[in-house]
Amino acid sequence: MSKVKQWAWDTAETKVDSILDSLKKGIYTKEYAKAEIMKVDNLDLLDINEYNVDEVIDMELEAA
Repeated sequence: MSKVKQWAWDTAETKVDSILDSLKKGIYTKEYAKAEIMKVDNLDLLDINEYNVDEVIDMELEAA
């Protein structure tokens, strides 16, 4: 993987993790977290899209 692609992947992953952490802490609602996740650049690198974002959020909440 190229350095630029790895950087984009890491940056997107960090942003999504931060949003999910705020959701677990009760700072964000599920709807707000979903909207914020969908705004993250390079989200496609994480295989998250409008069709599976709810599943990603639910799985993260179940693991908490």
